[in-house]
Order: sequence, then C-alpha cells, then structure tokens
Amino acid sequence: MQSMARAQQEVLGSERNIWPGELAFSEVTYLDRLELIQKELLTRGICGALIFDPENMYWLTGYQTIGYFTFQTMFVPVSGKPIMITRVVNRDMALALPTIGDAVSVFDTQDHVDVLESYLKETTPTGRIGIETTSNYLNIHDHSRLIDRLGDRFVPFVGVIGPYRMVKSEDELDRMRAAARAVEAGMDAALHTIALGKTDNDLAAALYQGSIAAGSEYIGHPPMVVAGPRSELCFALWKRNTIQKGDVVLLEGAGCIDRYHAMMSRSAVVGKATDEHKATADALIEILETAIETIRPGITSGEVDFACRSKVEKRGLGRYFKSRTAYGIGIGFPPNWAEGHLYSLRPNDPMVLQPNMTFHVIPTMFRKGFGMAISDSIRVTQDGCEVLTNYPRHLIEVEV
Repeated sequence: MQSMARAQQEVLGSERNIWPGELAFSEVTYLDRLELIQKELLTRGICGALIFDPENMYWLTGYQTIGYFTFQTMFVPVSGKPIMITRVVNRDMALALPTIGDAVSVFDTQDHVDVLESYLKETTPTGRIGIETTSNYLNIHDHSRLIDRLGDRFVPFVGVIGPYRMVKSEDELDRMRAAARAVEAGMDAALHTIALGKTDNDLAAALYQGSIAAGSEYIGHPPMVVAGPRSELCFALWKRNTIQKGDVVLLEGAGCIDRYHAMMSRSAVVGKATDEHKATADALIEILETAIETIRPGITSGEVDFACRSKVEKRGLGRYFKSRTAYGIGIGFPPNWAEGHLYSLRPNDPMVLQPNMTFHVIPTMFRKGFGMAISDSIRVTQDGCEVLTNYPRHLIEVEV
C-alpha cells in the first residue's frame, strides 16, 4: 500500500507554481496565525493536529477549493508549514500557496484513510495528534476507521481556531465592508425588479446579478428569495412562482469578498400593506434598532438578546420571534455563510462582546400567510456598534 502511494506521488513530481496573489492577505498575516496555533499545539503537548473545516483551513493558510465535498484534511505540525492531504485535483491549488508546505495527493483509485494513515505513520511515528472532531467534513465512517487504526494517538482538538476568528482584523473588516456594498447592490436590484407578472426567479436572478456585478464572489448560502404565502415557510426559496397583488416578498442576501461575508434582509408588499404587515415590520425594525443601540463591548450576548426580545414581547408578538437575535459572521463556504456555530446573540448566553466582533442581526417572523425579515450586518466598535450594511429599513410597498 505504501509503495504504491509513493509511486503515484512520484508521478506528480515535486515542482510547484507559487501564486502569492491567491492569498487574501499578506503572507506574514498567515505566518502569524500559524504561530498562534502552533503555540496551542505546544501547550497541549501534541505533535500536530488534523483540521477538517474548510473555514479554518482558509483562515490559517488562505487555502480554498470548491472540491472540499470530497475528503481532505490539513495537518498542522508543531513546527513548519501545514500539509494538505487532499484529492489529487486539489493539489495544484494547495501548492500555489506559499503558506502550504506540501500536498499529499489522494488518487481516485485510493482509499483516503489509507493515505492519511500512511502519511501520519511515516512523518509522525510517535506522539499524540489533535483531531478536529466537531467538523461536518469528518464523517462518522472515516472517524471510526481512523480511531480503529490510530485511536490511541488521537486527542480532541476542538474550539481552538474558532476563538481567534471571532475578533476581526482591520483587513478582514475591509473585506466585509466591501461585501456589504455588494449585497446592497444586489438587494437594490431585486427590490426594483418586484412587479406583477414577475417571478420569484426574476428577483433571485436580480439579487445575484447585482451583487456579483458589484464584486461579490460566490456566497456561502443561497439567498432567501420567496414571495406570497410560501414566505411563511422558513428557508423556502424561489420556485418559479408568479408575483401576485398582496404578496409579501422576503429577500435575504449576502455579498462575499475573499470569503468574508456581509448579509442583509428586506421585505416588501405588492400593493398596500395590511395592518398586520405593518405591525410585523415595525416590530422587526424595533428589534434591529434595539440591537444596534444596545450592542457595545462588555455587554453579554444574553443581555442584548433580552433587550430585543423584551420589545417584541411587549407588542404581543413574542411567539413569532423564534430564533436567536443575531449570529456571528465572517468566513463562509457553502452550505453556510455564517460563523453562527462559533458565536451568536441568543437567550442567556454569557459570552461577553468584544470590539471587532461581527454579527448579522436577523429579526425574522413567520406568520400565517407570510413571513418577513429586516436585517443588517454590524461590527462591535470600541464604544458601540457600526452598521456595515446601509439601506432603507422601512417596509416597501410596491405600486401596482
């Protein structure tokens, strides 16, 4: 097994074509991040760690590929640059980066666990190895096989990189502000496309086209574009439905620059809004603006959520406000554009807010016959809150 793997690797040769322009930030930035994680390895007394989350790989090295739907992992040694163990078609992308030490290719005729086992035994014959077990990209079958073969060497490597991602640098914030401009353009295009006879597909196309033309890359999650009674179904998306008089249109989109996202939502009514429509929109706007007024360093996640939830409870609409007030944002790869698995604004959460944390504040309600969302992306400042996305928040009534 090992000799065949070596023979296949030798066919590829050792030449590499470095493309420094593929990095979003300076090489020094990534070396500094690597140093932080290698200090964590030393503290834990382990010789390296296997990373499976594409977001964590990207934060650490700038490595990205749309081929992460097949097995890949990044081995971070206690010294030296990270090594990719990945399908052979991803090899050139990995070796294009000066932040990657080498790439071990997995051919389509090979078992990826066999290749990883061989690599670990040959390069780290002794010592404990951290493993990122919370990643969606390490399935149960592969994990079980790794444990069967090397289980006595593995220790959890969980929640190590995430905290470093939560507080953004100025360079990261610059990308998110640019992403905000892109989603604003897409949202404006979609809202101006709403008309009788148009379809929800027309709106989705306008949102995509507007944001991409304004500089956005592919986003980490489909935009939420839905019209009419289906808007009451959370996560329902466009489906070739023709827009009718009285329909509520719910639009949620994102822009993405160098994998950093900003999101926003707006809602519209085709024709005159009913009192129920207006009351819902007013409640959503109050939640959003309460969050913006309340967010500051030193306050807890739970305190912000309580301030927002109290307002909607006073309106008697608390039963419709079912989700968290906000989720963390930053790096995203499909199927997720958010960092909400790392940090959020939610009930009773003791997390203390810090400057340069970033959130999508997402007040949403799904009522009988319609759903609405009015949201913005924000940054925690030294003494308050910066709103990254800027677009009128009122409920839009489209003339018919």
